[in-house]
Amino acid sequence: MKEATRGIWSCLKNSWSCLKGGFADLVFPSNIYCICCGNLINDSRPYALCDSCVRTLNWANSRTCEKCGKILGDGYEYDLCTDCCTLEHSFEKGFACVEYGRVERDLILNFKYKDKAYLGHKMAEIMVDRIIAEDLQFDLILPVPMFKKKERKRGYNQAVVLAKDIAVRMEKPFSKKLLLRMIDTEPMNSLGAEERRGNIRKAFTIREGWDIMLQGKAVLLVDDIYTTGSTMDACSDVLLSAGVSKVYVFAFAAGSNLTN
Repeated sequence: MKEATRGIWSCLKNSWSCLKGGFADLVFPSNIYCICCGNLINDSRPYALCDSCVRTLNWANSRTCEKCGKILGDGYEYDLCTDCCTLEHSFEKGFACVEYGRVERDLILNFKYKDKAYLGHKMAEIMVDRIIAEDLQFDLILPVPMFKKKERKRGYNQAVVLAKDIAVRMEKPFSKKLLLRMIDTEPMNSLGAEERRGNIRKAFTIREGWDIMLQGKAVLLVDDIYTTGSTMDACSDVLLSAGVSKVYVFAFAAGSNLTN
């Protein structure tokens, strides 16, 4: 019980740890350079994007899959993407801000692997505006966890950076310790859809005693990229089994329809 109580306060009293990331703008003034191409901009540019990159990014503001949120191209006749036509997902509904293409890939690679965590604050700003536009209602924000050894090597979990910033902006509870990754799975980018699902199965768990925080809650599960949904499904299965009422999944970028 003491462990669960500490967990509740750890979740609710996250302001300082979340706000620390905001000081990154003092060191890396992101409103001076475009976060995509690096060209000089003025501080009036939304999301620190130059006009060219705003036009180049493939925004998910047209038809999207009614289940996972992938962009559906012109002429595509169904309301579900090809993956969601054949796979049953555990989560309630998914959302994304952009489709994962060349420009989006470069932005995310810089964010994840080149020690540019501060880019996540602008990406989170974009995500918050999408959440508001969708009028999405939830009680708790959780990031998709990384295996601890891998997170220590990289220095941070990109999903935590996004989820923390969203939590601060929306004044919602957040925890990075509640959902845990217990297995260091193979990299997913080289695997097909079925291999991904097998790879990630049983990789996640809830910290012992912390399920008291989840009873009847609607959870927003945050990650940087959504592809086939295997990771989001594995996390959702664990959360729903622990008493969560609904899981909404939100990634900054989603893979294109018709591809895995």
